Amino acid sequence: MSETSESLSVGSFEPDYIRLIRDLMAANDTRHRSLAEKTGISKSRLGRILHQTPQKRLSMTVDELEAILLALGTNILKAFMRTEALRDLDPSDKARYDSVINLVGDIVKDLGKELVQTLETMNGLDGTEARPEWAAILRNGWIEDIAKAVAFVMGRRTVITQRDELWR
Repeated sequence: MSETSESLSVGSFEPDYIRLIRDLMAANDTRHRSLAEKTGISKSRLGRILHQTPQKRLSMTVDELEAILLALGTNILKAFMRTEALRDLDPSDKARYDSVINLVGDIVKDLGKELVQTLETMNGLDGTEARPEWAAILRNGWIEDIAKAVAFVMGRRTVITQRDELWR
């Protein structure tokens, strides 16, 4: 890690982020020692960053957070989405939506780059026309398109299942 990034502390993360890391460690059966080896962060520092008692936790840098999440098979975007989208759900329901969060994270990851490339191919649009009030309209359209695509996939799955049952 560079000197600049080490000095950029992101403060104490909300317990949800630490809880997410601890949950991912449990799900992956990852111990502090293994995580320390994968991230290059000392085992003692990891222990203090991830301490069960929030008052005893050390602040973690963005680079440390990124290294920990990558070692656990996720990234900052998906971690943020997971903690925000699933914040109000009962803990027993959160696991059901992990695949949805991963899917949305994969879609969103390159969305900005692809949007810029698309705007480059359109005459007269360069991105300066975008307005904050468009967010709700675009989000609703995006959700509708995703819902239609999911319904289409589920319909195809039903047809395939029914066809397979005919051949049994």
